[in-house]
Amino acid sequence: MKKIFGLSGALALVVVLSACGGGKQSAVEGKLVDGNGKPVAGVKITAAQVQPSKGYEQFEAVTSSEGSFRIRGLFPSSQYVLKPWSDKWTCDTAAKLDSAPQGETAVLPSPMVIAQAFSKSSGSLVTDLAMGATRFTVSSEGVIADSQTGLEWVVGPNRDTNYAQAEQWVAGCNVAGGGWRMPTRQELASLYQKGVGERNMDPAFKTTGWCVWGEPRDSSSAWDFPFADGNEYSINRTNSRLTRVFAVRSRSRT
Repeated sequence: MKKIFGLSGALALVVVLSACGGGKQSAVEGKLVDGNGKPVAGVKITAAQVQPSKGYEQFEAVTSSEGSFRIRGLFPSSQYVLKPWSDKWTCDTAAKLDSAPQGETAVLPSPMVIAQAFSKSSGSLVTDLAMGATRFTVSSEGVIADSQTGLEWVVGPNRDTNYAQAEQWVAGCNVAGGGWRMPTRQELASLYQKGVGERNMDPAFKTTGWCVWGEPRDSSSAWDFPFADGNEYSINRTNSRLTRVFAVRSRSRT
């Protein structure tokens, strides 16, 4: 009689474990790419259960050299949120899915895309997601180095500035050895990043203005780059409202 009871109890336990996914779990496969569609390797992907079940709350995997990942052990037919995670940067990328039935694997229909990521320490845009490298770095002298274009920048006075004042400030700028000049409108356009920071530019550029002076157009006007919308235009040189000045130079000076 005891043996029958023990066998019945064991069978009941198997049924319970099976119902909870204890016998077989499900898995998910996917791929992680950057904003240019290139695979992102060596980045952790976490799968967090929307309604946590003990023992199935969160799992993780690291992307391969091709950016692919496979996360095992998920609770079958349950909602999970997948997110990339790094101790160096943060991003808004996430994918919500229902895990596969017991013993099966769900495949993401398209890659997870990290359009933008920002350094946790500086708030700057990250260019190398695997290494956590940032595009802009700021020296102790306030020189902002752009690893993407090879340019260096200095932000001018945070006040309304007309073109003559801008030229005068740049000519007298001796920060980090000098050699500064007025930027071209194309160089200013390279700083424009829609939705980044408070002025559509990297937080390293600290200003309350919305426009920055570029090169001259003619004797009475000059190019002015508006970071509010990124559409360049020329204005009278006497204008100063919400307009600032940045100085620029090539990197690797000695």
